[in-house]
Amino acid sequence: MSATGGRRSGVEASPYGQEGNLCEDGLEIHQGGSLWAEWMANRYLRRTNFWACRIDNNFSVTFKAILRCRPVLQTAICRHMKDGTTTDLWLDPWLGSKSLLELLGGQLDREAGRGLTCSRIIRDGVWRPEGYTYTAQLAEEIRLITIDASQTENTWSWAGPGTGGGPGLFCFRSCYDLVRTHHDQAEEVDFIWGKGVARKIQLCAYRLLRGRLMTRDRLLRFGMQIPDTKCVLCNEENKSMGHLFFVCPVTWHIWTEQCVQLRGGVGVDRNIRSILSWIRDHRGRDPGWARRARVLLAASVWHIWKERNRRIFEGLTTPPIGILHNIEFDVSVMAP
Repeated sequence: MSATGGRRSGVEASPYGQEGNLCEDGLEIHQGGSLWAEWMANRYLRRTNFWACRIDNNFSVTFKAILRCRPVLQTAICRHMKDGTTTDLWLDPWLGSKSLLELLGGQLDREAGRGLTCSRIIRDGVWRPEGYTYTAQLAEEIRLITIDASQTENTWSWAGPGTGGGPGLFCFRSCYDLVRTHHDQAEEVDFIWGKGVARKIQLCAYRLLRGRLMTRDRLLRFGMQIPDTKCVLCNEENKSMGHLFFVCPVTWHIWTEQCVQLRGGVGVDRNIRSILSWIRDHRGRDPGWARRARVLLAASVWHIWKERNRRIFEGLTTPPIGILHNIEFDVSVMAP
């Protein structure tokens, strides 16, 4: 068990390293064989599945942290099938790194019911997936999974990239790489919260990244009555938050002008993550370029949002050239 072990140094003491240790703990819970793993499974997983377990405030800090690592762990463990009696048919990620429920789009066959194991579709050591709501392609993928009747039991093993201590053994180096990939979104957040940008402007860009701005389509999902759902900038149908900031002709004109300032444009998809990724990939051009690009992005989001609110609540309209001047002023102040 690593989560309750002694003090660590170097990479294992970093946030990525700590999450790697938690992934190792999650693997140990699946493999069993230790008093700690048996105790955790008996305490928290007696009536639920590890992959479907909801995080409860009554759980220990360690177990809640392990559950939060499931997206990484799911991509790096492999199920070795004997008879499928201890493998949940719907919830365990025994089909590559996915569960059957995920591959079926989250639609559970209610006639089949919950709590079934893979033994239901294994007969005489052969896969028999007929009779369930599988596509022909998925049924063929299931038949390609090896059933090893010589095994003493159904087991889990580590299948992440890298060699480590040998096939099937946990490798911290490979887990570290998986965790870093999983944290790309966290790096985007850190990039937005860099120094030199007004907090209210950063907060607006952060909410856009998280999809938390209160646009009309989002208010409708909350059950609020909105008399007019059209985009206030172009007077066209506002289908999503992405329309307001990146698809609307008015805002896209603003982004096009900003692209000129970024020396040639970004040439990416119309969403904030794509633009952030492009900025991070090109921030080595010169010391001040990345800072200016980051401020330009945040200020553009801020002034587009302000213009939207001004038109709705004050009935005032600023032409695109005026919005561009406001953005340029903020950039000149925060990234001179």
